[in-house]
Amino acid sequence: MIQNILWLTLETRPDDIASMAADNNGLPRYFRVNTSLASKPDDDLMKLALKNKHAKDLLIRLTNLGFSLYYNAADESRFIRHDRIVHHWPAVKDGTFTASDDGIVHQFEQPESGEIRRLVVVFSPINSKPRLIRYFRPSFATLMKYIPRDTAILRIADVGGVKGAFYLDTSFMPDNSSRIRRLIQSTVDEHGVDADNVVLFGASKGGTGALFHGLTGGWKFVSVDPIVTDSWYEQYENDYHFTAHGVFPRPKQEVFTELVGRVASERRGHSPNSVIVTSSRSPQYAYTSEIIRPLRDSLSVLDSGNPNILKHPDVAPKTIYAQVMAINTLLLGFSFPPGVAAVP
Repeated sequence: MIQNILWLTLETRPDDIASMAADNNGLPRYFRVNTSLASKPDDDLMKLALKNKHAKDLLIRLTNLGFSLYYNAADESRFIRHDRIVHHWPAVKDGTFTASDDGIVHQFEQPESGEIRRLVVVFSPINSKPRLIRYFRPSFATLMKYIPRDTAILRIADVGGVKGAFYLDTSFMPDNSSRIRRLIQSTVDEHGVDADNVVLFGASKGGTGALFHGLTGGWKFVSVDPIVTDSWYEQYENDYHFTAHGVFPRPKQEVFTELVGRVASERRGHSPNSVIVTSSRSPQYAYTSEIIRPLRDSLSVLDSGNPNILKHPDVAPKTIYAQVMAINTLLLGFSFPPGVAAVP
């Protein structure tokens, strides 16, 4: 009989998992990792993996097999198989969140007016909580108060990878981005929203999603200090986002360099009428500037010089005013002048 739960320890070799699954006649629904041998046994496997190479190798192998950390307790981290997530996640089970036919978890907010002529699509930023909600961290929860009365909001979870798939393809889910794009398009079609009245929005990892899907889908976007390269976090932050070692089939810098080049060629002379909110004080600024260079004369870049911005996570909370302005400007059909503009 196939076992629904298999146990691992920090001494389990990643290569042993295949033989364990074979002996079990298939992958279980859950893996549980005993962490009692760790120096901090109550830490979840993501935290342990930042300092322990063996823990990281184990985490990466589970991730590439399609398992996600969903719970941790004393001496234990629990992982769930991807196809079981929607059956396990309480917010999906009680109807707070919905799963599309392609399995993309999302939430749809209708305006109080009941009239839907515009749509904002929200992508979530990074979260490190060892629960499934890290894939759906709330972003601008009060946004509905600041947009036109006929605007609905589609919020999309970022299930996949270790701390999210960045709304891109992963090695385990090579069609993840296509599934997300289909969800956006089906929502637009279902509510009869004109494509010009759709704006994609996100900050940090969410900004990555807004930029990617805006460029690939032809939708307007407001992308806040997007992460378009893995270099910074892999080189200076000990691979904090767990993007190396095969979790993603291609590095972000390769994906975005190719995408931006193609879009620049296809849209030569045509402005995508979209906005990047960023700050030259952010370590991501130089990477983003280089990646978007072919579109620099058609995109609008709002560069905040706020002296309180000291690092990447500061950009989003310090530029809320610019984000609201940009979202509403695009929703209402107005245009930003292309190029870089300094903002407070």
